[in-house]
Amino acid sequence: MTGLIATSFVNAELQQIGAWVGGDGTYPQPTKANVDAFQTLQGRHLDLIMQFILWDVNDWAFTKTYADIAAANNSILVITWMANGYTTKQIIDGKADTYLTNYAQGVKAYGKEVWLRPFHEANGDWYDWGIAKSGAGNTDQTLIDAWKHVVTIFRNLNVTNVKWVWTTNATNSGNATFTGWFPGDDWIDYVSIDGYNWGTAQSWSSWKSFTETFTPAYNALSISKKPMFIPEFSSTEKGGNKAQWITDMFNDIPTKFPRIFALMWFSQSKSAEADWAVNTSTAALTAWKNGIAKVGNVSSKHTPRKEIMSISPANRTVFSADIHARASNIIDIKGRVQQSNIPHPVTSQIFIRHNSNR
Repeated sequence: MTGLIATSFVNAELQQIGAWVGGDGTYPQPTKANVDAFQTLQGRHLDLIMQFILWDVNDWAFTKTYADIAAANNSILVITWMANGYTTKQIIDGKADTYLTNYAQGVKAYGKEVWLRPFHEANGDWYDWGIAKSGAGNTDQTLIDAWKHVVTIFRNLNVTNVKWVWTTNATNSGNATFTGWFPGDDWIDYVSIDGYNWGTAQSWSSWKSFTETFTPAYNALSISKKPMFIPEFSSTEKGGNKAQWITDMFNDIPTKFPRIFALMWFSQSKSAEADWAVNTSTAALTAWKNGIAKVGNVSSKHTPRKEIMSISPANRTVFSADIHARASNIIDIKGRVQQSNIPHPVTSQIFIRHNSNR
């Protein structure tokens, strides 16, 4: 990869607050009741509302219900758009084109702005599109090509009300890297990072501050001049002080992470993961409320100040691998295939039966 010509960023300032709002029951959705309850809980409007959508399982008609709820709340729906059941090679070969075209047409007819976040956390091994996913045959280059394939379908249909969100995970699995699969600024609108402080909630995990969790990926994203935000994050109470973790985060962001313009808390505790909800203790909730009280409400319009940066194209090695046939899987709320041999435990409470044979 050739060197950076300049890396002079103008601070974006933390402007927006969002969340996966969670809720009661085993399979909560961002309904009006759940959105209202979360806003009451934190004492602040949500600028961004997260939804998780599975390819083939959830069409635009399903998604529109929640886009309408977000719009009525003067918020933007951020759609984590999960290509479960597909490898990147299958996507490149057009196996999902019917679904993608229908979805794009629905988004276009809708007309209001939505943010789409496909192939998130592809530097992990827990999703079908993951570079480190065993037997899937995904590589940096196939991720790039799959991303461009999806975006091109929308562009060819003249869908202009989508913002494309590219998300790396805060840790890498196998031989994956933070940005080896980055498609370039011409193909995205925002860069973002998902990351969690697992504390001692798992046998393999240890307490890490927000700064320790996000600094490596944040630095790696200097390859992009696009605005940056955090679409998924949380902390456990186990192994440290969650309230102090939150307080330190708000203190550190202005000086250590000046490019971050929005935070989206993943507020749903998982028995197989950790106590992710924002209100696991009065102290944690108070720390969150104190922090977001300093962040202005931007409503549905986001105009971050532009970063100033010039980069030269990256040279990437092209790999090839065979497509691996997969069997029926159990999918959780975040679209993760439930497996016992992955390094990061995944949600055990919410499942969708999904046959991934193509």
